[in-house]
Amino acid sequence: MELLKVDNLNPYLDDLVELLCDAVDSGAPIGFLPPMSELEAKAYWQTIHDDLQENARQVLLVREDDKVVGSVQIAMSPKANALHRCDVEKLMVHTQARENGLGSILMQGVERVAAAMQRQLLMLEVRSDDIAHDMYVNMGYIPFGEVPGYTRSANGMLHNATFFYKEIETTHEVFS
Repeated sequence: MELLKVDNLNPYLDDLVELLCDAVDSGAPIGFLPPMSELEAKAYWQTIHDDLQENARQVLLVREDDKVVGSVQIAMSPKANALHRCDVEKLMVHTQARENGLGSILMQGVERVAAAMQRQLLMLEVRSDDIAHDMYVNMGYIPFGEVPGYTRSANGMLHNATFFYKEIETTHEVFS
């Protein structure tokens, strides 16, 4: 298993397209509804690649046997009064690699990268009935509110979302 912070998504694009399609088609609440086409997934990752090049976002990947099996993103706030915080987005683990702790490994990587970038406050939201909810609680993220009917699943059902934050200590670590 290898955890990477990447600056260029192109070498991983095919794996990332497969990962996103797998996540969406398996019902992961990450902002898309199934079915996810490869074309739509590729366009999404190209947009993320542009954000990465503009330093508006960081991307972490987990690879096993030279294949991307997990990913998470850190969206940087561009606001002058918010340079100390960031949003954690799109935590994905391939269905064939789940229940091996990769979500926790990716989140530990998020905390290390954010700390090294002098970000002291991590924010995220998750569907309240999603398995990741308990992982965030167990990792010390503090829920501060729940919004009813915040997201809609493919069957039209509305789901509540819980918002979390975590304060972290900054470091001078170089993470690559």
